[in-house]
Amino acid sequence: MSSQDKKRPQKGRGKTGARRAAATMLAAIERGKTLDEARDKLADLRDSDRNLADAIVQATLRHYGEIDALLRRHVKKMPPLSSLARPLLAIGAAQLIYMNVPSHAALHETVSATGRREQPYRGLINAVLRNIARAQDANELPAPDPLLNLPDWLRDNWLDFYGVEKTTAIAAALADGPSLDLCFKSAAAAKDWAAQYGGVFLPPSHVRLAESTDITKLAGFAEGDFWVQNAAAGQPAAQLMAACTAPSHMLDICAAPGGKTLQLAAAGHQVSALDISAPRLKRLADNMARTKLDGQMQEVICADALDWQPTALFDAILLDAPCTATGTLRRHPDVLRHRSAGQMARLVDLQTALLARAADWLKPEGVLAYSVCSLQHEEGDARIAHFLESRADFTRLESDAPRRLTPDENMDGFFIALLQKAG
Repeated sequence: MSSQDKKRPQKGRGKTGARRAAATMLAAIERGKTLDEARDKLADLRDSDRNLADAIVQATLRHYGEIDALLRRHVKKMPPLSSLARPLLAIGAAQLIYMNVPSHAALHETVSATGRREQPYRGLINAVLRNIARAQDANELPAPDPLLNLPDWLRDNWLDFYGVEKTTAIAAALADGPSLDLCFKSAAAAKDWAAQYGGVFLPPSHVRLAESTDITKLAGFAEGDFWVQNAAAGQPAAQLMAACTAPSHMLDICAAPGGKTLQLAAAGHQVSALDISAPRLKRLADNMARTKLDGQMQEVICADALDWQPTALFDAILLDAPCTATGTLRRHPDVLRHRSAGQMARLVDLQTALLARAADWLKPEGVLAYSVCSLQHEEGDARIAHFLESRADFTRLESDAPRRLTPDENMDGFFIALLQKAG
């Protein structure tokens, strides 16, 4: 028997590979695991089953609220949280409604994924999914309501700040999968690659592919011509560099895994990269080596920015601060299950402290770029307003570039502000 065959789950009750793995992943995420951590449940699957299970879980997470509301219309008493029957119901509904999986396949494979502990709910799962399939065939499913997928605290936050129309548009965009963007060393290189191999050029130096693919197989990967980075995530570094007319010594705070560091280095700046995570800094170093930009690295520092002190001031600083990451929900839909208003409050305190530290490390007339991949006002404009009230030696730079990007613009959500220190 080959090693690949040994990894393949044996057929039988509760052993239908992708569906049971997907339900197990979803249960792990509901218990607090991240999507990346839950993917450990896929280790023993063959590639096709692994990809299918991952896709099922992501579709379920993106429509979590809508699925839960639908299931509760068909189930008088939901299975307990401790039972895998509940996530099996959810992934079955996701396949039927949001993934265009043929109903016979979604029904049979999901019901067959019930194991010994879920046997008391096997009939329930079969009946509920059949009822949903009939309602779908009869065009009797509830109208889409993407606002249901947002936790109450987040929905209320966005409604207060963006209004109903914008919040609804954002929620609808988050229910779709993310784009795959590549960042190149220059705008010219991006345009040339797009013309030769396909894709849409997006400023500052990005190419958006029509569909996801194995980037290691793309032309130019081995040569280090590009790295994966959403076009919105490229804006903070691009705007900082536009404000710095000469090659500078720049500090990238919370730098790993290194997309923004690579942008700064590719433009000819000397970069110091600071991050608290050693494993993530290893990824940064690998990316710098693959792209042959490691010569632009001044130093890589593994330290807590709240404790570290530089030996000299910097010409420019990029602080992409830790945040609720609600702007990246299309690619990290598990975040919706893990964030809370209390966590946001703690992150706001951290952002305030990091801004204060970064301000002290900047030379006179230096530029500080602050960014968060968050859609909350508290982590964006409110942080900058608070900072400027406490630091009379800083002013906010005006720019024609966008300071806020949202997912309904087919981008990750980002907030960006440029601040200049007095001379």
